Amino acid sequence: MVDWVKNGSMMKKRLVVLGPWLLSAGLYCGQAKAAEHLSDHEEFCRIEPATPCLQLLQRQLADVTPQSVQWFKLTSYQLDYLYDKHQFAALLQQTEQLLQQPALPPVFRIQLYFYHAKMLKSVGRMTQARHYADLAAAQLSDMYQAFADPLRILELANLQAVFGAHDKAWALLLSAEQRFAKSKDPVFGFELNSNKALVQHAKGQLEAAAYSRKLALDAILPSGQNGKIIVAYGNLARTYQLLGQYGLAASYYEKSLAYLRPDIDAFQQATHLLRLAELYGQLQDPATALAYLQRVDAKVLGPYHLELYQQQRQLRPAQQQKTP
Repeated sequence: MVDWVKNGSMMKKRLVVLGPWLLSAGLYCGQAKAAEHLSDHEEFCRIEPATPCLQLLQRQLADVTPQSVQWFKLTSYQLDYLYDKHQFAALLQQTEQLLQQPALPPVFRIQLYFYHAKMLKSVGRMTQARHYADLAAAQLSDMYQAFADPLRILELANLQAVFGAHDKAWALLLSAEQRFAKSKDPVFGFELNSNKALVQHAKGQLEAAAYSRKLALDAILPSGQNGKIIVAYGNLARTYQLLGQYGLAASYYEKSLAYLRPDIDAFQQATHLLRLAELYGQLQDPATALAYLQRVDAKVLGPYHLELYQQQRQLRPAQQQKTP
C-alpha cells in the first residue's frame, strides 16, 4: 500500500482566490478571468510562521463574522489543514455539518463535495461517496470550461482516479499537460505528475509511476512548500520500496526528515520513520532499523500503519530488550 495515496492522491481541493473570492454567481458568467492565484492553508499560514497553523486559523476564525467572506475563506483553509494532516474523522464531521447550511458560496460548496466524497469513501460509505464525487466533478467541469484553470482539470482527474475511472483520469491529465505545457507553476507540475503517478500505480506501472513521482518532486522542491515536499519525498520513496530498490527508497525517506516538523507533521514523521525501520530491515541492517523504530510515535498512527508497527516490533524483540 502506498502511504500517501491510499485514500487518493494528496491532491487537495484548493480555493480559487480572486478579488471578491468568487462569491457571487455573476462571476461564473464571465465577469472574472482565469484564476489569478490558488492557495491553501500552508501558504496562508506563512504570514505567522512562528504560530502553529491550526492555532492561527482558529484564532482568526474567532475574530471574524460567521458566514462572512473571510469566515468562508478561513474555514476553507481549516478544511485543507485537516485533510493535509490526516485528521479525517474531524474533517468528515465538519463537512457533514457545513453541507447542512443552505447558502454556501459555489466554490466553497465544491470544496465540501470534494472532501466529503473522499472522507465517505475512506469509511466505506461508497454510495454516498459517489454521489458527492459526481456533484463535485460536474461543478469542477463547469468551472474548468468557464475559467480554463489548469488545477480545476487536475482536481477533476483526481476524482476520477480515486473512484476507479483511471482511463478517464488519464485522458484529462494528458489534456491538461498538453494545454498548459508552458506552465512554470511548481504546484501545477507537482499535482500533474502526482496524479499521473496515481493512475500509473493503480495500473501496476510502478516504474512509470516512480518517474512521474520524481518529476513531481523536482517540480515542488524550489517552492519551499514543506507540506508538498514531504508528500513528494514520501510518495517517491514508497514507490521505490515497492520496486525493491530499498537503498534508494531509504535515501528519499531520510531526505524528507529535514522538512518534517514534529509538532505539525507528527503523522508524516511517524510513517516515514516506520518505513525507514522496515527498509533497513530489508537491507539487513537491524541496528539502524531498530534505531528508527524506536523513534516512531505509535500514538499518531492509523490502523494500517499501527499494524505495520506491531509487525516491526515483533521482528526485533531481542534487540529491543538489549537497548536501554
